[in-house]
Amino acid sequence: MSRQIALEALNPSYRGERIPVWEAFSGCSREVVQHLTGYDPLAPGGPGIRHIYRTLAEKLDIDVLGSGLPADDAETFDWSDGETIKTNRRGQQCVQWGVFHSRVQEDGRHFLHIPKPATLDEALQFDPLPYFPYSTEDHVEFLTQQFPKMEEAAGDIGLVVPGYYTTAFHWPLAVLGFEMLCEAGLEENDFAELMKRCVEVTKRLVTAWSRVPGVKVFTCHDDLAMSGGLIFHPDWYRRHIIPHYREIFKPLKEAGIQIVFVSDGDCSALMDDIFDAGADGFNFEWLIPLRPLVERHGDKILVGNLNSHTLAAGPIEKIEAEVRECIEVGRHAPRFAINVGGQLTHDISPQHMDAYLNIRNRLCREARRGMSV
Repeated sequence: MSRQIALEALNPSYRGERIPVWEAFSGCSREVVQHLTGYDPLAPGGPGIRHIYRTLAEKLDIDVLGSGLPADDAETFDWSDGETIKTNRRGQQCVQWGVFHSRVQEDGRHFLHIPKPATLDEALQFDPLPYFPYSTEDHVEFLTQQFPKMEEAAGDIGLVVPGYYTTAFHWPLAVLGFEMLCEAGLEENDFAELMKRCVEVTKRLVTAWSRVPGVKVFTCHDDLAMSGGLIFHPDWYRRHIIPHYREIFKPLKEAGIQIVFVSDGDCSALMDDIFDAGADGFNFEWLIPLRPLVERHGDKILVGNLNSHTLAAGPIEKIEAEVRECIEVGRHAPRFAINVGGQLTHDISPQHMDAYLNIRNRLCREARRGMSV
């Protein structure tokens, strides 16, 4: 792992010692954490969650740490009883997602502190500002204090890349849920006004991040699609979502901060639009073919596109074949970073994790030495 490699890979002509690794790993199981680090994250009297998480990042040879390291009082979850839903400290229902993390959602809603609108008309009139009242200046004051602490905790093991999860399209999903989003999206005039109100919150926070010293990369997340493709017609997104990206990205671009867009699902139909709006890179799932992206956008930061299900289900020969193919294609984009879409999940066994790491680490180096992988 190396923060320096991540920084060097931001250069469009990067040809460093190896392909960088950009992984989200809070979904790893207790068994994998113990196997790789020697620490049981649920055992009392251990070295602390932050130390274990940092050690795990080192063992996984990760160059990008996302939003940094968790605090020692971060909540962990024991799933060994076979349950897949638990209640967290806040009394919320969580679905299984590794020992360090859980997902709190309800039909796609994750702003559960906001009452779900009862009717479509109420949904279309929703105003997020009473729930998110902070100004850009409020955010700047807080973030300029927090970001140095995030970097200090990470040290040299990886580049801290802050981000925002609810960029534009994800706003109505997070508040309304999937079914009501689909209904609201068809009321295009009122939906356009709803999006303006939601994006105002995003612009305040993203503008604040653009003013925080030391930020090099920022991620903007919106799950635009499902496994079968976009939820709405591409032209709908071009009317209601893409123009907001240009506004949201602008302060980051002006500050020289590179933007990596993140989305689940197959949003291939909007790739050109997202890059045209100003994104410098894309973190994408296996559902989006890598080769066309390398051929068409090989100058961008391309982060992908291994299938987490392959790592979980195996067999080892299939894991090795998929990693080999991904690196063979991705190596032709100078700023390609290997990544498992959907994170390193809790259903990946220690044996399969070992197989993945062994071949990934070897081929990431061989690819940069000009060797056939």
